[in-house]
Amino acid sequence: MKSRLLFLLLILVVALSAMAHAQDDDDDDKGPAKPSVMRPTDKPAGARFACPYEKDFQQPRKIAAYTVRLLPSKKDRDDKDKDNDGDPRCRAILISPSGKRTTVAQGWALGLDEISGADLNADGNPELVLNGYTGGLHCCYTYLIVTLGPSPHVVRTLRSQLPVIFSRQPDGTTLIHADDGIFDYFLVPHSDAVIPKLVLQMEGNNLVDVSARFPKAYDEEIEQARSQLTSLELEKFRQSNYRDRLFTDQVSTVHKVLTIVLDYLYSGREAKAWEVLNELWPAADVARVKSLIVERRHRGLLAELAERTPKAPQEATTTN
Repeated sequence: MKSRLLFLLLILVVALSAMAHAQDDDDDDKGPAKPSVMRPTDKPAGARFACPYEKDFQQPRKIAAYTVRLLPSKKDRDDKDKDNDGDPRCRAILISPSGKRTTVAQGWALGLDEISGADLNADGNPELVLNGYTGGLHCCYTYLIVTLGPSPHVVRTLRSQLPVIFSRQPDGTTLIHADDGIFDYFLVPHSDAVIPKLVLQMEGNNLVDVSARFPKAYDEEIEQARSQLTSLELEKFRQSNYRDRLFTDQVSTVHKVLTIVLDYLYSGREAKAWEVLNELWPAADVARVKSLIVERRHRGLLAELAERTPKAPQEATTTN
């Protein structure tokens, strides 16, 4: 009987070890969870979209010398969204003073951002900002910045897993506050995820990261996380083996340490971030986690900043 129990215990230990090894090997390939396909009546969380939810979404809006209309998109009778790609239900039509109509955006949901009409890129012309949502398997929130000069065209697009906020500053500039959702489900469950903040700004037609200009917000989070880390839990964590329990027994500690590291990293203090990682993380696991952080970060919103300016939109063929 004892031999049988020992044999079963050995099998259990081997199985747990294999699970730990599999998670460790696959962790760098796992991206954040994709949103499920939304039902037609579902509304994206955290952002307002007029089309198709509000009754008066088709009402024309005047932005500078142009008129903007949100209209329903024509249904794709052949596809019927069988591939769950979230076919566009809405389109944005830009009408020039001469009556020329241009389709500037299409999406599963669309809205006109309140910042529209401001000069976001200091080119002397107002900009139109259209907020969109994909709705299907492909992630997620989209933002199109359209210059309203003599030849209106999209000067920049931004895709984000989480909503972003355009904020007008007292000096007339506009900041874009974003959360980098690429770290959702990173080492800890979704409920304990560390989602670092970014502050972006238009410089010409380029989106640039200006987070380093605003260290105070990051420092407040860092101080709070440090004040909540006790010497006992930190010592226990430092002695932990990832392959043993995958840190599942210390989620709160992992959350606090990741908050400190990522806030230093995203506020432009990379050397300090790695210094803290070496100080607080289990020594045998530092190289693995640093590599995962670097890889994830480059797949997040930073990848959006590197993209080129899109082509100008095509003239709309609709007349309604």
